Amino acid sequence: MNLSTFLVVLIILLSASQKLTSQEVFKVLAVRGSVTVIGGKGLAVGQKLKASDKLNVGKGAYASLAHVNGRTVEIRKEGAIKVSDLDKAASKKTGSVSGKFAKYVVGELTEVSEPIAFKDSKRGNMRTTGSVERAAGDEVNLADSVLRWVGGPGELQALAAVESGRISNGSVFSVVMPRHTRLLRDTVEFFWHRSPEFARYKLVITDRNAKVVFAKETADTLLQVSLAAAGVTRGSVYTWHVEKSGNQSERTGEYVLWMLDGADRSQAEAMLTEIRDDVEDQSSSIGLLIVAAACEDQGLMYDAFACYRKAVADAPDIQNYKRLYAEFLIRQSLNLEAYLAYK
Repeated sequence: MNLSTFLVVLIILLSASQKLTSQEVFKVLAVRGSVTVIGGKGLAVGQKLKASDKLNVGKGAYASLAHVNGRTVEIRKEGAIKVSDLDKAASKKTGSVSGKFAKYVVGELTEVSEPIAFKDSKRGNMRTTGSVERAAGDEVNLADSVLRWVGGPGELQALAAVESGRISNGSVFSVVMPRHTRLLRDTVEFFWHRSPEFARYKLVITDRNAKVVFAKETADTLLQVSLAAAGVTRGSVYTWHVEKSGNQSERTGEYVLWMLDGADRSQAEAMLTEIRDDVEDQSSSIGLLIVAAACEDQGLMYDAFACYRKAVADAPDIQNYKRLYAEFLIRQSLNLEAYLAYK
């Protein structure tokens, strides 16, 4: 190879390398604390990063990024990070199924404007107009000062106000989870709002012929049940409700449970396994949000709920994660829970 040919090849290689490092390879999904592009400003939701960029991550800071191939990355380690290194780690080919749900979550998270239903015209430290005890995980928390405002509330706050007042005065008795759902897992936590009218509750599961297959009393607002031990069989439809102990006429609405079996079960399990294998870190908040979206698509609302809740608990300062969780709760007609989760 003569000198002129060598120089031409070198120029081509340098040009190709320059082109690669100038390509946008990530989009910012969420950020907390001090995460800056070295030589530039702090990261913002929706911002695009090039392979040539370098990040500086402050102590306690956090960011989640979406790669151009649909994979997601979480950054929690303090110090300097090359985006090119993140690009290499995320460059594994993404499956079409996981890519679909990752794309959905990315689109939702980069919608930076607050939905109109969530907006309050004004908020201040006014009187508490309603408070309600509600189940959350394995305990019942007092959700006080839910509804404080000056002026008119946003749509979500208004709906939460109505729901909170009705639950607090005992005119409504309602469950929280699980709502209508398909199920893969056997063990399920049933929980509901506390009613000021009831000292004890009875959880009741019935088959499609309204025959009681399981009933248990408790003074708490949560019961963990093994469905197989309770007499629930896969492939059949059941309903559940909670009633006042000693008075079955005072009860919540009924919600459907369907333990998947056969081809339905195999299909759902295969899809979730593919997604979990494809997500870079399925235990990360962004990974959990992708799995949650897939579970909701499959009608696995109870599993989706668990994933959304854990994603928010693991990254409590990321408001966009809370918004996705709240929007899921709204789709389950849990307006009070959505308001509390978002605000």
